[in-house]
Amino acid sequence: MRQAACFLVYLQIGLLGCLLPAGVQAQTSADGKAGADQANPEMEIRDVVERFVTAYNAHDAAAVAELFLPQAQVVDEDDNTVHGRVEIQELFAGVFEQHPDTGIEVHIESIRFIGTSLAIEMGSTVTIPPAGETAVAGRYSVLHVRNDGKWSMGLVRDMPLEPTHRDHLQALAWLTGDWVDESREGVVQTSCRWADDDSFLLQEITVRQAGQDVLKASQRIGWDPLGKRFKSWVFDSEGGYGESNWTPTETGWLIRATGVNTDGTTASATHHIEPTGIDRYVFRSVDRVSGNEMLPPVQVTVVRRPPPVQDSDTSAAEE
Repeated sequence: MRQAACFLVYLQIGLLGCLLPAGVQAQTSADGKAGADQANPEMEIRDVVERFVTAYNAHDAAAVAELFLPQAQVVDEDDNTVHGRVEIQELFAGVFEQHPDTGIEVHIESIRFIGTSLAIEMGSTVTIPPAGETAVAGRYSVLHVRNDGKWSMGLVRDMPLEPTHRDHLQALAWLTGDWVDESREGVVQTSCRWADDDSFLLQEITVRQAGQDVLKASQRIGWDPLGKRFKSWVFDSEGGYGESNWTPTETGWLIRATGVNTDGTTASATHHIEPTGIDRYVFRSVDRVSGNEMLPPVQVTVVRRPPPVQDSDTSAAEE
């Protein structure tokens, strides 16, 4: 049972990136391609950027805020975070009040889609100050989310002018948070966060069967500056380990995983991750081998865990 659990971590989670609930299929059309109903998603996102620039230069904080999701975040280089559309409007209103004669130019460097509902935009900005003052350059990343048929900004982050490991990892930053899989085989709980130096994403994975923890694993995801690609390394509580290489695709990520089981046998698989929203993605695993045994393919849906509900009595006591 423990070896089976170990293999579950390697080939369904540890070497891929997070967790999973079962039974929900990816949203695909009859020919297997993503069934997005958008004609040109890149142009739709560029239109959002153009509307942002127009609203910013008109100093219309309400129009700027409407381009964000209600639960969106704006994070500066010092990790100061503004939460929600109301606070975002207040943030820009304050900027416009302090700099009434300043405009902005935005230069998009790239837009990369992660599935049909998420996209990462990278770019640079130049503030246009009054005559005689010096322009200020900056860099940014934006996580765009397609919700109710339109694209909105979900997370905007200011970045240093020189790209860092964290800049590369913005493409995977949506994995941060808590996730859970409740399938017939057991429950997999995963917590993903930034490492203290922001150069890696750290995941703590717990596999539960029959109400008991049967395996724990730690995974570190980072940017490999030598191979110019994403890699991850995983170690479990029974002494097993593995690594994987991540490659972006048109619909998400392709992950080629290898590992060593507790008994010394090797394991390998090819994983596919296709996000279907900011809180959900479809995970498929094929070409699964453990030792000399071929295993059938797996397809499950991974969901984000909702925040814990605070007990009313506890809340009253704290007040």
